[in-house]
Amino acid sequence: MNDLSNFIPVSLSEVAVKLAWEQAHGQKASEDTVILAAVLENVRAMLEEALEGPYWEAAWEKSDQSIIVTDAIGHPVGTIKPQGSSFIADFRADAPKLIGWLDQEVQQIVKQN
Repeated sequence: MNDLSNFIPVSLSEVAVKLAWEQAHGQKASEDTVILAAVLENVRAMLEEALEGPYWEAAWEKSDQSIIVTDAIGHPVGTIKPQGSSFIADFRADAPKLIGWLDQEVQQIVKQN
């Protein structure tokens, strides 16, 4: 099996592949933890692409209910909240729509700063 350690899922079928890979490699993972990791890693990748380098960071803010974006010196520059009840619910309902929306949010944060 290929090395999927850096693979970032963008659909539920890809979450299933990543979950199976993680479990096969002894990691304690659930579908929810893979979805949350995918949401955060997608935002990080979008930031890196928008800024043409890994200058800003994205992290969970106290829980998995919002993502805080910080600039190169750690100053908060934006927050991304789920559209629905949670990022997990949004991903399960329509992952491609969520990914597109996250990209719009990232672009807006970058543009405002």
